[in-house]
Order: sequence, then C-alpha cells, then structure tokens
Amino acid sequence: SHPCPKTYKLAGWTFHNDADSEIKKGTFKDSFGASCNNAFIDFAPKLSDSDLTEEAQQVYGLGMDNWAIGVPSFDGSVPVQSGAQMGASLIGQGGVRMNPLNMASVAATVQSGRFHQPYLVSPEVDHRTLATASRTMSAKTRSQLKEVMKFTADYGTAAKAMAGLGPDYGAKTGSAEVDGQKKPNGWFTAYRGDLAAAGVVQAGGHGGDTAGPIVADLLRMGG
Repeated sequence: SHPCPKTYKLAGWTFHNDADSEIKKGTFKDSFGASCNNAFIDFAPKLSDSDLTEEAQQVYGLGMDNWAIGVPSFDGSVPVQSGAQMGASLIGQGGVRMNPLNMASVAATVQSGRFHQPYLVSPEVDHRTLATASRTMSAKTRSQLKEVMKFTADYGTAAKAMAGLGPDYGAKTGSAEVDGQKKPNGWFTAYRGDLAAAGVVQAGGHGGDTAGPIVADLLRMGG
C-alpha cells in the first residue's frame, strides 16, 4: 500500500498533483502508472540528500560530466538537493536537468539492466572515451521497474500512445513545469524490445498526449 495524497508538505512547501488528483488506497505501481507526484515525494524523508544523485550517477551514468556523444550537448544533471528542492527532484523538477537522449538512455538501462552511453558519432572516429557507470542495476530493481513501466504502457498514462506495441515494452510519461510558461513540457520515454526512445514537446502539457505518439511511432518503425 502506498497512497498518493492530493497535497504533500515538505520543508515548508506544499506539493500538488495534476488536477488535484489523489489515489487513496492504491499501490506505488498505481501511482507510477498515473504519474501521481506525491507518491514519489513521499519518499523524501526516507532518503539522504545525496541518494538520488548517487543512484543517477552510479547506475544510470547521468551527471558524469560530458557524455562525449560526438557533438556539443547539454547532458543530464541530478545535483544534490535538500528540503523541498530534494522533494522536487524526485519528480524530475527542481534542479534536475535532462535532454531526450538522457531519458532514452534511462529507459534503455531499465530494459537491459546496464548503462551503455549513447552517442551520435562513433567513438572510433576520434577515439574518445565514453562515460561508464560504476555498478549495474540489481535484478530485483530491474524487475520492479520493468513491471511498473509495463503497467504504465498497458493501463496508465502511456497506454493510448503505446497501444499495439506490446508485450515486451514499458513507458513513463512526464509533465515538467517551467517558470513563466502556461503549459508544462510534455515528456515521454519508452522501450520496445531492444530499442529505446524519448521525446519532449515544449509547452506540450501531458507527455502521453504530445511526446508519446512521436516516441511510439519511432518504436513502431524500429520493428
């Protein structure tokens, strides 16, 4: 059991779910599938300020300086945060910064259990060194993540976009609020078989409605 309340107070800040929704008697899988913010933020008191940063670096290869993808890029950053900012990081807000290639890599890491740095230009061209992660994902964590991502693709916020692509698939949607912008950026990351993809639509609103169909079309074309 892991409810997702309408609001959650942390370090003087009150967090809300989209449309003030709530899941009173559900599980974390239900909240993951519904993209219910406060079920994630509820973990903040159980974590140290550096836990999210260390997990991102050690398992997903995120925030390991430059990924050296072959062209100039702004790469993922999951800085150490505290208080309300740490809670915001748990839903990909606050100081967290990502690009679609980062998020495609996250889905790929879940699918395979191991981080492999993506690139746009082969490292054989200039013999550059790719980023590595210091440890692999545990079998238990991988199994649980694949379960909740498949649930999201089957029944959750990604179901409409991912329809007909199963059964070996998983997805996660996101809506990232931006200061001064009426609608949040719509995010979507997913895998199908051994192919992973992600996308963002600026001011797109719900990721499942905007970025989702684009990512799903790419996965569909991948065979």
